[in-house]
Amino acid sequence: SASSGHRILCLHGSGGSGDAFLARLAHLQEGTARTFHAIDAPSGRRTWWTYPAGERSFTASSYEGAEQSIAAVEAELESGGYVGLLGFSQGAMLAAIVAARASLRESCPLLRFAVICAAAVPKPYEPLLERLRAAPEAAAALPTLHCLSEVDSINPPELGEAVAACFTHPASATLWHGDGHDVPPPRLAAEVLAWMDKAVVADAR
Repeated sequence: SASSGHRILCLHGSGGSGDAFLARLAHLQEGTARTFHAIDAPSGRRTWWTYPAGERSFTASSYEGAEQSIAAVEAELESGGYVGLLGFSQGAMLAAIVAARASLRESCPLLRFAVICAAAVPKPYEPLLERLRAAPEAAAALPTLHCLSEVDSINPPELGEAVAACFTHPASATLWHGDGHDVPPPRLAAEVLAWMDKAVVADAR
């Protein structure tokens, strides 16, 4: 089948863990041959990066620990035979950074797709995303699916749309749901999985 043996690396949100995130994604794993694998943030503090008190990932001018996290994710992707990346919240912002670097061929060119759930613009890496948006063509085409909610009270959905707008080679896809700051609910699982399969098949042509 199109999904046979496909490995997908999953990046938890701030305060989460790899195991807990996999449990949250159980509805995407039922009855499929895909292998979902998650790693924990290398800081050991359940966050991919930290920032000054009173700031948010989309307002802070700098992060602590982000470069270590980017390196850990890219090393895992390069060693693990993955086809895709799926991130949530802070993990989705990290997925967007890694996907942008892959699309610009600044790293990890073997990634075939990224699913970015409930992201906002990672402020210190805005220049990277802007560089991707402005690129006349991608060094490596990378389909992205951006899962957003109109009622996300943690990361404003317009900031998720701003991330999606930077991925233009090919044009990003957006999937809306009404469940707030969360991954796509079970009723949308089939749609997400079908998009993944289509991205992998298109890449294989």
